[in-house]
Amino acid sequence: MLLPDIPICPMCTLRKPVVESHLIPSCLYDHTYEGDDGPMRIGDGVIIPGGREVKAPLFCLDCEDILNSGGEAWVGPKLGWVGRFPLFDMARKCSGYFTEDGVQGLYYAASNPEIDVEKLTHFALGIFWRAGVHSWKKNKDEPMIDLGEFGEPIRLWLRGEAPFPKNVALHISLSRPELAQIVHGFPGEVLGHTRGPFRLYWLHLLGVLFTLSVGEGLTDIEGELCFYQNPAHPFTVADNVSLEIKKKYLGEFMEARQTQAYLNYKEERNKKRS
Repeated sequence: MLLPDIPICPMCTLRKPVVESHLIPSCLYDHTYEGDDGPMRIGDGVIIPGGREVKAPLFCLDCEDILNSGGEAWVGPKLGWVGRFPLFDMARKCSGYFTEDGVQGLYYAASNPEIDVEKLTHFALGIFWRAGVHSWKKNKDEPMIDLGEFGEPIRLWLRGEAPFPKNVALHISLSRPELAQIVHGFPGEVLGHTRGPFRLYWLHLLGVLFTLSVGEGLTDIEGELCFYQNPAHPFTVADNVSLEIKKKYLGEFMEARQTQAYLNYKEERNKKRS
């Protein structure tokens, strides 16, 4: 539904009618349903049960289509679901270097044409960029993350108007299905990482951890492991990443302002079922 005001769309920078845009693609919310249990959103000091989607009137229809066709439509069905993880199944067909369990290790997406590197990269950078141009919170103006001077070259790449930005590196790590956290996170700057020569951001979605490094001081290893720029398109499968994500979510869950209310809600619902 078109909104009456005609603001400037931050993606094409033209004054055009805008629609309700999502930070996390709306198609991903279906992944977290199991029976009557709806999706859980964890972060920013709260947990929120139910299907409340994070959205705002922001982009024009043309730019929404760029984000959808550029990566969301392809990636969405392949992230982790309750009981299945299609992207992991595709990853296991890739060549690489593995530990003794034959699963954890470094994989090369270039060895499996089923994996669309362009769309997976567009999907991830699209969400990081959206977090860098809007707060996605009521009564707040500051963007969710600060991409600084790198926001503009990322925008141009997303629109197909410029090559992949210099001094930007995307890294991807998958969880094994049995350890995958089937919840939504939000883009954020990595705490404890001294900005120094580059900044580090992270985003966890449905069993996949995306990290984005930006800055002129990127190390050689950061560049070599960039999922997009390295011709082999490397990514990892690592249990330690899964466990760290679980630890983070558990910590935020217990500290969240709405934790007790949510636990009471679950308790009352279980009583009604019994």
